[in-house]
Amino acid sequence: MKKVFISGKITGEPIDDCLYKFNDACSYILGFGLCGHLTEIVNPLFLEGIYFGISHQEAMKICLEALKDCSHIFMLKDWKESKGAMMEHQFAMDNGIKIIYQ
Repeated sequence: MKKVFISGKITGEPIDDCLYKFNDACSYILGFGLCGHLTEIVNPLFLEGIYFGISHQEAMKICLEALKDCSHIFMLKDWKESKGAMMEHQFAMDNGIKIIYQ
């Protein structure tokens, strides 16, 4: 089974916008079978310990820990506008995680 982490801008964004774009990415990945039909999606908005108001450093620690177990990372269009998403992208490159761009 493939495991796909979704990465994009969260900090400074309205929660409704984040929920929409990350849930839309889940549907896109599953709907188009980007990683095959046996795919688990990791949405960082729903990781245990993540909540709005958490420090960026703590959030990144949780996200990078989750990313370690993923086979793929799906980069949302706005990923270059996010320090955290750029860190996740670099982590993926350094650790042989396959990268898919929206």
